[in-house]
Amino acid sequence: MLELNKNSITTINNLKDFITVVFVIIDDIYHGITPAHIKFRRNIDKAIMSDSEIITISIVGELLRKLGLDSVQKI
Repeated sequence: MLELNKNSITTINNLKDFITVVFVIIDDIYHGITPAHIKFRRNIDKAIMSDSEIITISIVGELLRKLGLDSVQKI
């Protein structure tokens, strides 16, 4: 699980690495707090994307929009 006591600063140089870091953090937290009835719901094996992936896309998209980078041409 995520350790909040350790302080470290890491520079992320590109968008792909940023998205990967955000996904790993979200995925760790999501699996730690999600109730069993959500984790093991019906038809989960037919899902195209995981819940963590969808949450990551939503959060990163919102952050990029807030920074004024909501156009693919700007990235």
